[in-house]
Amino acid sequence: MMNAIHRFLERLPIRTFDRYIMRQFMISWGICAFAVFGLFSVIDGVSRLDRFLRQDAPLPLVALKYFAGMVPIYFTQYLGPILTLLAAMFTTTNLNKGCELVPLRAAGLPLSRILASLFLLAFFMASLMIAVQEFVVPNLKDQIRLADSYGRALDSIQPDIVNDSRNNLIDVASYLPHEKRGQHVEITTKHAGQASSKSIIRAREILWKDPEEGEPFWLLRDGKVEQFDLSGMKIPVPGPDGSLQLVQKFSQMKLETDMRPVDLESSDREIEYLSFRELRNQYKRRPHLKHLEVKLHRRFAFPLSNFILLMLGLPFVLRKESRSTLLGISIAMALGTIYLIVTEVCTNLGTRGALNPMLAAWLPVLFFGALGITLFDGIED
Repeated sequence: MMNAIHRFLERLPIRTFDRYIMRQFMISWGICAFAVFGLFSVIDGVSRLDRFLRQDAPLPLVALKYFAGMVPIYFTQYLGPILTLLAAMFTTTNLNKGCELVPLRAAGLPLSRILASLFLLAFFMASLMIAVQEFVVPNLKDQIRLADSYGRALDSIQPDIVNDSRNNLIDVASYLPHEKRGQHVEITTKHAGQASSKSIIRAREILWKDPEEGEPFWLLRDGKVEQFDLSGMKIPVPGPDGSLQLVQKFSQMKLETDMRPVDLESSDREIEYLSFRELRNQYKRRPHLKHLEVKLHRRFAFPLSNFILLMLGLPFVLRKESRSTLLGISIAMALGTIYLIVTEVCTNLGTRGALNPMLAAWLPVLFFGALGITLFDGIED
């Protein structure tokens, strides 16, 4: 692996010291990724051990499937920028240990030029995060959901209530995304321009049907229908025997709605599995859902944290010419943790409507970016 990286760097039209820095970065990144994902897997695995043991498959296989499915999510949503910063801090600390920055700076090279290769690699890591999010996760989302179910008490999700264009409020208690099947459904239809209910449908199951010919539709099974007038009184309906009944039962019924499976899969947690195009299309269909707009902007904002964390972390090492690896790790973990906490807090505020969705996604980038530029510009060459 290291020989392949070395051969690749040798082909690049860059200076020798750039190749050396890049090689050190890639080695450090591999070590950090193995250590961080390994530590995270141990902690997360121990906390979910009881749920792993409930599965029928052998424990090692269940754990392997779970972590194989979760690694792309952890990388794109949380750990990618932290790994970039850790690798850069390791690389810079090693350069300080060997006094390798001194001859480069004595030759008249500005520090920004010496570290340009690190920022080039940060661009590569940001691009890798986007590629994994756009191509790997959406194509493997069913397998990832199945793996995620091993770590949860149930293998289903609890979707948000969907308000479709036909004035229906559709509440699905639990939903299996890989089967496109929901259980314990309640559909409430309002009178036009009124707050009172026109009808309430309760069904044991809802199933997405996509026939080869014709439009796809939702099929309700084993349910009952109740209809109401404007005053809220039940309206009797004819039963199978012709008698009037207050409750009409059915074994199967087609649901008239424009709801799609993605509507049930686009809760705040499930958005992680959608590509940018799927997320954008869903936002166009449901613009009133704030969490969709927040995550749409975050798809552009979060990869920039690879650069921001570098500008925040490197000045702490370079100003003191630190040679302590432990100090570099501590600073990187502290900065990464603070950045993630602020990002999650802003995202939550945007989702609840307490903060403008666009501002909620970009505020951490603007604040920490300005702070990082100030710190990086203050390094004495």
